[in-house]
Amino acid sequence: MANTLTTVSETMVMDEVMPALKLGLLPLNAFSVNYSREELYVGKSIKVNVATAKSAGAYSSTFQSGDTTTTGTDVTIAAPRFSSWYVDPKLEAIPTAERWLASGKEAAYAVAKDVLQLGLANFVTANIGDSDGTDCATFAAANYDVDDIADQWQYLKTKNVTGTISAIHNISYAASLMKDAALQDKSASGSNLITTGELPTVLGMRMYYTDAFPTALTNEYTGVIFTGTETVACAIGAGMVPVSGLEAAAGVREFVITDPDTGLAFIWRQWVDSATGIYWGSVYVFTGFTFLRNSATRILSA
Repeated sequence: MANTLTTVSETMVMDEVMPALKLGLLPLNAFSVNYSREELYVGKSIKVNVATAKSAGAYSSTFQSGDTTTTGTDVTIAAPRFSSWYVDPKLEAIPTAERWLASGKEAAYAVAKDVLQLGLANFVTANIGDSDGTDCATFAAANYDVDDIADQWQYLKTKNVTGTISAIHNISYAASLMKDAALQDKSASGSNLITTGELPTVLGMRMYYTDAFPTALTNEYTGVIFTGTETVACAIGAGMVPVSGLEAAAGVREFVITDPDTGLAFIWRQWVDSATGIYWGSVYVFTGFTFLRNSATRILSA
């Protein structure tokens, strides 16, 4: 059965669907990430660069003396993460492009949350410990403020985290931080507006928030994660080359959509079930995570 949704173009998917995926994946910026443009498949090993501290010294006779500031770690690609949807034309009529893209946006955000949960599941007691005053602090979200962020900064420096530090909040702790006068003053002045997915920076740290904390963390009462980029490595992308002739042969259309700014890519697939006449769509990515070392702390809810 031919796919009649040919009006849905790659440009439309880029404009309407990619922003939803990027929004959900925003906290990945707290990790070391490779938005891979390689052709990905299950079991493939992808090299992710991890930033480390650079050295400096006195000039003697040449500027051609230095060292590298990145090391590579291998991340193995797992099974693709996907979200699909369908429309039954016998009950709902043939879907319009607008409705189809709206469903795609929801699927892309669902994929982003799923991927982020895989990454956040590395920040458990088994990996980063639970010693109060070293690995974590415990208090209610209502008491969370900028002073507590400074305490976590100190804990991370004690763990020899020298690079970029970020924080990832659940909704309760993010809401409490929004009420802090220091952030409200910055947002009200327009110097650093509160935006979707990220709060203004605090003490040089980027402040993310998400509703994607996995069960592994909620079972340990985790409300906020503070981390250096050297804690977790992530590889994510599409990379598969669409098979030519699918549309004519089986009513399948498949695009690889790549964000020109970040290199983030996903696969957009749509088809018609020849047995039922139902229209199907799917968004999926390939990804993998590797835990590197204990460069993180947490705030636990009381």
